[in-house]
Amino acid sequence: MTDLLPITHVLPLAAIRRERRLAMPGVILARVNQKVQAQDVIGEADHSLRHILIDLARGLGVREKEVDRYLIREKGDRLEQGDIIAGPVGFARRTVRAPRDGRVASILDGQLLFEALGEPYRLRAGLPGTVVATDETRSVTIETSGALVQAVWGNGRQDFGVMRVVCRDAADRLQTDELVLSLRGAVIVACICDHPAALHQAREMAVRGLVLSSMASDLIPLAQRMPYPIVLIEGFGEIPLSSPAFRLLSSNNGREAAVDARPWRPYEDQRPEVIIPLPTARMADLPDEFVQLEPRVQVRVLRAPYQGAMGVIQDVMAQGMTYPSGVLARSAKVDLEGFGLVTVPIANLEALR
Repeated sequence: MTDLLPITHVLPLAAIRRERRLAMPGVILARVNQKVQAQDVIGEADHSLRHILIDLARGLGVREKEVDRYLIREKGDRLEQGDIIAGPVGFARRTVRAPRDGRVASILDGQLLFEALGEPYRLRAGLPGTVVATDETRSVTIETSGALVQAVWGNGRQDFGVMRVVCRDAADRLQTDELVLSLRGAVIVACICDHPAALHQAREMAVRGLVLSSMASDLIPLAQRMPYPIVLIEGFGEIPLSSPAFRLLSSNNGREAAVDARPWRPYEDQRPEVIIPLPTARMADLPDEFVQLEPRVQVRVLRAPYQGAMGVIQDVMAQGMTYPSGVLARSAKVDLEGFGLVTVPIANLEALR
């Protein structure tokens, strides 16, 4: 049987191609071969409809049955804020005007239901690069070259800024006194976060992102409320940053980085990650997404009791193994750093490249 392992990329240089999508059909503003910057608006869509009930009779100061005489709009009409809906009436020339941009949804018994448009949703590129594809109504694909560090958890936000590494060791804990004024507006790379004060301090400094190796699981609700993106490279608990990720991020200290903390959705080709755009004179290759399960493949364990540990596959077992939980699972023997040779379910492994 041939098995494929998903790959978590920690790459110093690769071609990176990412799709950006509007949540609903709209208008794509970017065109194929156009160069874009991270903050460029590449698409827009109307959203956040709000319904407002307008009492026309009261607004005009007339009886309900007289309203139709003064109406100058019909159901379905699109209006801009301030456009007259009905009137003028009397010496005071009373009118009823559109409260916001929108349309007339219905008119009945002297009352009008107005469908007001909210602020348009603006889709930003998120990273500098070149547009390589678009469907003109919903999606844009952007390609760039750079370093890539993929993560396992994110709080759902995105931003872009200059990256500053504050940890000197892969197992350092983030302290509030490390978040000095000079880091304001930066993407901060730390290691372990086990206290809410650091997250609050980062918010006060208007950071553009927080890249962590791991975080205490009881901080999840707070992290999800933070206005800046937070990504966890390794997971929850007190897991040090892997040596490949630590070296890569440290060597790019001071460069701009895109932090995408959207949740990991394997079937939508989406996962939290850090992209560091880099100038290159040669064409980088698009990385593979899967690798064949076989000996000598470098892997990381995704779940306890060896969560976050890295090692090398020594053997893929032909028969399933029964674990203390009673689960029968296909497994591999892995030489894990710090643990030696252990047996791990294949479902708990990912390849590192």
